[in-house]
Amino acid sequence: MKYFFKMFRYLRPYWLSYGLGMFLYSAQTFVFTFIPGMFASMIMAAILAASPAMINDALIFMGIAVAIASVVTGAGIYVYVIQSNKAIRDLKRDLFRAFTATGIETAHTHSGEGIAALNTEADRATEVYGNPLSVFLRNVIAIAGFIVVIFLIDWRLGLGTLAVGSLSFFIQNRFTKPLAKIGKEQLDANAAVVSSMSNKFSGGLTIRAYNLQERALVTFDRESSKLKFLDFRRAGIQAFQNMFMTLQGWLTLVLIFGGGGLLVIADVLNLADLMLVWPMVTGAAHAFGDIGQTYASLQPPLVAAEKVIDRIDAARRGDRPRSPAPQTAKGYELRVENLNFRYRESQSEALRNISLEIPENQVVAFVGGSGSGKSTLLRAIIGMFEREELPITLGGLRFSDTSVRNWRKNFAFVDQSCTLFDMTIAENIAMGAGGAASIEDISHAARRAHIHDFIEALEGGYDAPTGEKGGSLSGGQRQRIAIARALVKKAPIIVFDEATSALDKETEAQIMETILSLRNDHTLLISTHNLDNAVCADMVIVLENGEIVEVGLHDELMAKGGAYRKLYDEKDKDSTENAG
Repeated sequence: MKYFFKMFRYLRPYWLSYGLGMFLYSAQTFVFTFIPGMFASMIMAAILAASPAMINDALIFMGIAVAIASVVTGAGIYVYVIQSNKAIRDLKRDLFRAFTATGIETAHTHSGEGIAALNTEADRATEVYGNPLSVFLRNVIAIAGFIVVIFLIDWRLGLGTLAVGSLSFFIQNRFTKPLAKIGKEQLDANAAVVSSMSNKFSGGLTIRAYNLQERALVTFDRESSKLKFLDFRRAGIQAFQNMFMTLQGWLTLVLIFGGGGLLVIADVLNLADLMLVWPMVTGAAHAFGDIGQTYASLQPPLVAAEKVIDRIDAARRGDRPRSPAPQTAKGYELRVENLNFRYRESQSEALRNISLEIPENQVVAFVGGSGSGKSTLLRAIIGMFEREELPITLGGLRFSDTSVRNWRKNFAFVDQSCTLFDMTIAENIAMGAGGAASIEDISHAARRAHIHDFIEALEGGYDAPTGEKGGSLSGGQRQRIAIARALVKKAPIIVFDEATSALDKETEAQIMETILSLRNDHTLLISTHNLDNAVCADMVIVLENGEIVEVGLHDELMAKGGAYRKLYDEKDKDSTENAG
């Protein structure tokens, strides 16, 4: 139940008004059972006394009581719903932040699960604030009121009500564990289906190009079949549950009319009291059963809450400093010492025995074939993986001695996708400074990225929209805006991860000229497939199968005739063949 209480930390700012609203709303079960029972008792007493005045009094009582109860419970519903929605908003905000802060292993391989978490798990988790809790409180209040009134009327009916209610609670509680287990499995299965759908939607062009619609449908049917099976299992258990509850309902009628009738015949109970007791005994039995069912109904929200809260707490742990050591770097010399790294879902190491030293304001090119570990190494350096410790230091500051958020402040990042958001050019560039850059800083960064004149010529200038994913711009224009976004961050180290691989040769050469113009003010870490981009580097690092095999200048490595020379010769061979 710890996640039940953890969910309520989001209600803490609103607990007083939420609690009052929930109490007023929850009292309705007792109130709207007691009032009709009392009305029926007054009418029965009036009939037995043959008194029209007593009937008139009963009608006045009924009208006033219902009006007051309706207003009070309606106000309670309004207040508790409003406060619940505030807590739900805060929870979803933290969950969204957790997914944007998570490591790329989770973000890339489980993006569908992230969508499921925001759309399904968060909504399911926040049900804790609503129906299950209100049902529990309503029934506790109702049982307390009913039992007191019934015992005041006759202790034997009170004991009978407790016996029938306890049986109802026991029956419902017996179905709790299997329903809770199925609820957890349904959440997991639903997340898998949503993840699969997200994957298929993102690959929609490929599916259409290769006529894979039927194959995709078969995959969807296979993955959703488990959800279908779980629905059948849940329905079966609930059918048995309903059958037992029907039997319990018959026992309640036996208690009321059998036991109550005998008490009336024995002149221990009058008909007016029996009319009052009738709805209360029935209500108490149902309330006991609902409480037994409440724990079962809480299980799906609690399972979802466990996943949601764990994600949020994990992101918060990543934001916290991990030791009392100094939190800022003294200088920007980058050092990696014997780094070994494996992806969570892989059996083999992606990086092995990586050690390197990079002085400030150096241009360093990372080269190697596909799968050599270039991108993995750069992303490990800038803290893109969910790891507590990595043997990396920056100006004497160890990665393990600071928060991930603080570590990343030292780096700007540009990759081949150069993601742009559906907003204005100025807003996209300002994202590099957390959206807080001045127009002067934005235009200065654009000038350094050699994109200012193009932007100024657009209708709207810096306020021109980029379109979804920068669709209104060319690849080179998107890349220059991404570089401007990196520059406005004013980070000492800029990482270019295959930043020019999707461009034509002419545009690539222009972008590389822009990148190299930054070398006097920044350390530039460049992962590239094109070895021409490594010629002007102050250091070339060659990787093979996750290991550094050579380090040096372009001319030194060419003269050495090793792995770098082999890569370069293969490039020239490919260029010659393509030209032919």
